[in-house]
Amino acid sequence: MKLLVEKLKSSLPQEWHPLVEFVEREKLPNPRRALILLEKLYRKVNALPEPMRGEFGSHVVRLFSYSQFLGEFLVRHPELLPELERVYGKTLSPADFRPPVEGERSSFMKGLRVFKHFHMCRVLLRDILGLAPFSELVRDVTLIHKGVTAAALEFASREFERRYGKPSSTFLVVGMGKAAGFELNYSSDLDLIFVYGSRYGETAGGSYGKLQNHDYFTLLAKEVVELLSANTPEGICCVVDTRLRPNGTMGPLVNDLQALEQYYTAVARPWERFALLKAQPFAGDCGGLGVEFLKLTRAFVFRKYVDLTLIEEVLRLKELIKAKVQKKGAKIDLKLGKGGIREVEFIVQAFQLIYGGKFPQIRSRNTLVALKRLFKWGFLDRRAYTDLRQAYLFLRRAEHMLQVTHFRQTQTFHPESEEAAELALKMGFDSREAFLAALREVMERVNGYFNRFFPTGENRPLSTITEEDLRRMGFAEPAEVKRFIEVLLSSKKLSPEELNRLDVMGERFLELLLEAPSSKNAMKNLVALFDREEGKLFFFSILNQVNALRLLLFLLSTKDFFISRFRATPELVDFIFRPELIEEPVTSEVIERYYGLLGNLQLVKNLFEVVALLRYRLARTKVEEFFEEFTTVCDFALSRIYREVSPPFTVSSLGKHGSREMTVGSDLDLLFVSSAPPGEEGARSAVELIKRLEGLGYEVDTRLRPFGEKGELVFTLNYFRKYLKENARLWERLAFTRFRPFAGSISSEVEEAVREFIFSEPLNLETLEGIVQMRERLERELGRKEPLKYGRGGTVDLDFISYTYQLYSGKWLRNTLKALRTLAEQEPRFERLVELYRRLRQAETEKRLFGELVTYGDRIADLREEVRTFYLEFTEWMRERLS
Repeated sequence: MKLLVEKLKSSLPQEWHPLVEFVEREKLPNPRRALILLEKLYRKVNALPEPMRGEFGSHVVRLFSYSQFLGEFLVRHPELLPELERVYGKTLSPADFRPPVEGERSSFMKGLRVFKHFHMCRVLLRDILGLAPFSELVRDVTLIHKGVTAAALEFASREFERRYGKPSSTFLVVGMGKAAGFELNYSSDLDLIFVYGSRYGETAGGSYGKLQNHDYFTLLAKEVVELLSANTPEGICCVVDTRLRPNGTMGPLVNDLQALEQYYTAVARPWERFALLKAQPFAGDCGGLGVEFLKLTRAFVFRKYVDLTLIEEVLRLKELIKAKVQKKGAKIDLKLGKGGIREVEFIVQAFQLIYGGKFPQIRSRNTLVALKRLFKWGFLDRRAYTDLRQAYLFLRRAEHMLQVTHFRQTQTFHPESEEAAELALKMGFDSREAFLAALREVMERVNGYFNRFFPTGENRPLSTITEEDLRRMGFAEPAEVKRFIEVLLSSKKLSPEELNRLDVMGERFLELLLEAPSSKNAMKNLVALFDREEGKLFFFSILNQVNALRLLLFLLSTKDFFISRFRATPELVDFIFRPELIEEPVTSEVIERYYGLLGNLQLVKNLFEVVALLRYRLARTKVEEFFEEFTTVCDFALSRIYREVSPPFTVSSLGKHGSREMTVGSDLDLLFVSSAPPGEEGARSAVELIKRLEGLGYEVDTRLRPFGEKGELVFTLNYFRKYLKENARLWERLAFTRFRPFAGSISSEVEEAVREFIFSEPLNLETLEGIVQMRERLERELGRKEPLKYGRGGTVDLDFISYTYQLYSGKWLRNTLKALRTLAEQEPRFERLVELYRRLRQAETEKRLFGELVTYGDRIADLREEVRTFYLEFTEWMRERLS
């Protein structure tokens, strides 16, 4: 290398030396190649071309180090350097990729090739200089190929119409694979199929006579292929592959719409759905015939139902690829190898083919766009989406950098070769070892996802799993899980086919089960799910949809939250995983819309409670937003029933419903206040309203009314005012900070009476001590039974801080979190209380859902101790202000 530099410095004129020194100074992928091509350019032009005298010259030299093929091209055509300098820094529009259609055949073919190679120089420069993202690079490569294809078709059509006359039908070139997805490689084959409108008819006639449509379009297609793929002094334009046409190489080169319809209806094989998934009109009659072609193929590609038959086809294709790769020995295959590009594409395409009929919003020909849509609509979680996207971009860039040297369609290299070392530098790594380590990690991650999404023969069937295997996998109660496996596999509710499908899921199913918050609950409730036909059908419809199955097992992990709602309204499984429900906040408007569609209040209430929980599980909401949505569902149900019963009294709420902090299992604390004595009608209406709410699954509590259970169920406003003024106790003053008027003609009057009760007297030291003693009594009497709520540092500590602060500040906030936030704004030392609220309420929700603390476990003691410390500090802070 040093000798070559010295040689060039001595043989090249002084004006060339800065470029030689640039090679000497910079760490280029292949500096020797750059110097040799620089010398060749000198021999071609002698004087340094004007564009090479500035920064652009170093950019061209960098391109030389990356690509022998494009370097040789620029050496042959130094006259293109000024134009390249003009355009390489710009983003071009599709109109810029249209080569001229002129001259006789040989000069036209030369022009096509020069056009294509020139624009590939521009794309590579933008790539290696970081001037464009991957999506733009592959878009431009595709537009280059689309432009030369359209030009070839236009040139051929002119000549053939002169010879045979205008045909009676139109013609279409269809792009397949990466060409259709606007994601072509730097050296991709161009997958094309050729379509014409009708076999019936002939050309108008020309200097060579007439031809039947089929014969004419066959000759036309052959000429397009020849114009693009013939080897000339400028090389080939692109390798055209037509094997994806019906019946492959055994079938005709061109087909009319009728022949295609017959083939895709009766003959086509499952793998051809993968091929046609990306099909897109590429040149010719795209607006007319192209639309007809897409209509025809769409019915073949997408089913109106969830189609799981494609899983077996994916695995069959994967095995064929595996056999092919094994013949390559020690070489790494970026595309077809384990964890390669094809596995990412299989994941994306299989999801679209299986679910795209039912969920058209996930369809896209472009892999990255499709990945994003699968994430957006809940088919991939954020981690899977991020990992697969990053892996795909890494592998595609490595593929590009491998191909760009000689512009050959290759994806393989030997890890110990100089080619691997050069590829490492092109990818931005300092060493071959660092690149290979990163590549291995990426491919292992992709293969891990592939094996998660598609069952393989490497998994042991469920029936062979022992209790010891379960213990080794990490199950806390292996004996219980094993017992439920045996119950499932001997179930008379399942057909032999269903039992086999469940059995072959094997360890993959157990891995998902182990992720569930409670494996024992999940298995027990899965048995219960199969008791209903709707549950069985739903389970097997998502058996190979990993994310949906994971969510179902999460729901089944709940002690009885999900299974009780499913038993009451089994049809809810038709809706719970709808992406639009998961993505859209649970509002009264959304619930109203579904109630209008379903007309079943029990179903709508159960459905949206499950949806609210799923949104929380999928991090679409924080814990306080989950409480808000859960409360909104209750509000809707109560509002519907109130309107239907039409009682002669106002309804107000307290407790978690009043503060809009309802969670799983929260009571519904209600008060019924009338303007006049309610009489029998009022009592009857109250009982009916309560019974209907309890029929929906709510625990209605009316003991916060005057004199509790001994008092009247429905009471007048005057009576209520008098009670609050003369008889109400301190604990009621605290409880009423959560008061919320709900419905009825005298809501504002009732609210005003409560406001006066709470705030007519300011908080004093004596009242504060009474509140502290009340908290201590609750801890003594109830702390052992419900430690997370009433025990030391339980949620009631936070509630008492909220109650006390509202009485002290005179601000009626009604909600614990709002009170804690307002307190923190006034006194920043209490900012931590907001986060403690979230964590403690998350733990409480876990306990209610699963019967145990899944996430927090032993950490709950430290969390509660921190809450208690803040509670004591707040109490002292209040004493200081009230003294």
